[in-house]
This record gives sequence, structure tokens and C-alpha cells, in this order.
Amino acid sequence: KDVFLGAEKRSYVRAADVQRCLRAGGKHNDLDSVGYTARHHTFFEMLGNWSFGDYFKKDAISWAWELLTQVWKLPAERLLVTVYHTDEEAFALWRDMIGIPESRIVRIGDNKGAPYASDNFWQMADTGPCGPCTEIFFDHGDHIAGGPPGS
Repeated sequence: KDVFLGAEKRSYVRAADVQRCLRAGGKHNDLDSVGYTARHHTFFEMLGNWSFGDYFKKDAISWAWELLTQVWKLPAERLLVTVYHTDEEAFALWRDMIGIPESRIVRIGDNKGAPYASDNFWQMADTGPCGPCTEIFFDHGDHIAGGPPGS
């Protein structure tokens, strides 16, 4: 937590991780959806990249897109993104810099009306660093039940 707040320094300013996620409860608890949609699983791995004061949204979005479309060769037309509903900066970067049509950028609001209780608002504990985030999804097509993010 202190690294994110700038109170503690490391020998590096960038990090990447693969987080193993097991649905068992917590902030993003949708365990009850497992088995009813093709996009909810009990276990998945989530990729993350972090900057400790080195870069911000523009570079993070650009590099993530480059990794998915140029390195891994995922078809750009099958990707869609989510942004926190008030994050105009991320929305504009996806639309204007990356070129994603507005129809493939999904604004995700707050869950149950609680401020910042959103899948697209990252926070560390109840009082930790926090802020809007963006995610990238692969569209498997209409034959996969469950609909796009936010539906």
C-alpha cells in the first residue's frame, strides 16, 4: 500500500502480475453466476500492470492494446473495453487514440447505487489508494450466453 501512496520506494517503477482468482465472495462476488453464463468461472487468471509514478493511462492503454493486437495477434474487432462511467479521459483514449468505436466501449456505473462500488473502480481496502480502471474483453460471439460486460 505504501508503494502506491508514494511513501515507500522500490528499485523499480513498473511491475506486472498474474493474479489467480478464485470466486468465493468479496467485493466482486458473482459466485452465484457460475454455471449460468459462459463468462463466469470459479477460477481465472487476471493480468495486471502497475506504474509507481512512471506512466499513466495513455501509456497503459496503448501498451495493453499493443500486447493484445500486435504481440498476441488477437483480432481487434473482437475486443471491447469497459471504463468507469465518469472516466472521460479513458473513454477518449480508447476512442480517439486506439480507434475503438463507441459501441464497443462500455461505461460501467456503480453497483447498487453505492459511490465507487464498481467493477471499474479499483481500490485497495476501504481506505487505500483508489481510482477508475479500464478492462479489455474478448467477444466470443452471440453463441456464448451471457452478453457483453455490463449486461
